[in-house]
Amino acid sequence: MKIKIIECSHELDLQDEINDFLEKGKRIIDMKYQVAMCFSSELEYSFSCFILYED
Repeated sequence: MKIKIIECSHELDLQDEINDFLEKGKRIIDMKYQVAMCFSSELEYSFSCFILYED
């Protein structure tokens, strides 16, 4: 088993990267999606996905 972690600052970028990875035809075992927010001078988002797969 292997893992792939993808992180983007915009949800549509994450969607594109996940779809690109899925096109590789790996056998996906599990996927976890997460959104994190942080406020410094402005509100910032982090969208991420943890993918567990067989190579």
